[in-house]
Amino acid sequence: MFKKVVLLTLGLAIGLMACSPRKVGNEAGNPVRVKLPLGYIPNVQFAPLYVAVEKGYFKEAGIEIEFDYSFETDAMALVGADELQFAVVSGEQILLARAQGLPVVYVAAWYQQYPVAVVSKAEQGIKAPADLKGKTIGLPGTFGANYIGLDALLFSAGLGDADVTLTPIGFTQVESLATDQVQAVSVYAANEPVQLRAQGYEINELLVADYVQLASNGLITNEKTIAENPDLVKRM
Repeated sequence: MFKKVVLLTLGLAIGLMACSPRKVGNEAGNPVRVKLPLGYIPNVQFAPLYVAVEKGYFKEAGIEIEFDYSFETDAMALVGADELQFAVVSGEQILLARAQGLPVVYVAAWYQQYPVAVVSKAEQGIKAPADLKGKTIGLPGTFGANYIGLDALLFSAGLGDADVTLTPIGFTQVESLATDQVQAVSVYAANEPVQLRAQGYEINELLVADYVQLASNGLITNEKTIAENPDLVKRM
């Protein structure tokens, strides 16, 4: 059902885009200002956007882009209320928002696979999800992709929150693991594992996508923007 929802959503967006005339900027020929919430601090995971700015791709599309690093839950509510037209959010948040009646629409995949992983020092011997049983796991909090991804990983091994100790540590995964405050951390695979290896730590990495298929992060808009300005959606 989940795959069908994503495919139908993408099909709708592509169909609307194909039927729309090409125009750059607004009717007066000026660039369209777009504020884009990203849900995290400036980071390597947003490199494609930074490259697009540097190479002038947004400018060529008639878009004046502004990146906003607020939390994705705020972004979801703002896009759903049509106070913002776009945001980059994690996939499970889109499904939860639709279930709550928010008219948000997933129009472009950001990652090919769900980006969350659980990382531990190699000495802990955590090589499979089942090895997490009884461990203390650090994560930003019981919300968002880091939590949903961790829960999915535990579920794949027949485990749940009660089988581990969840410790909220904010976005201090590297420091918390390095100083042994926790035995494992929930992270984005393109970020903290790279930092840990660069600091000389030998780590084991459990990619959620190797065990469970979840919707990855993506670009969202809302039903009103698709209906009234499908060309802008296409250009974004």
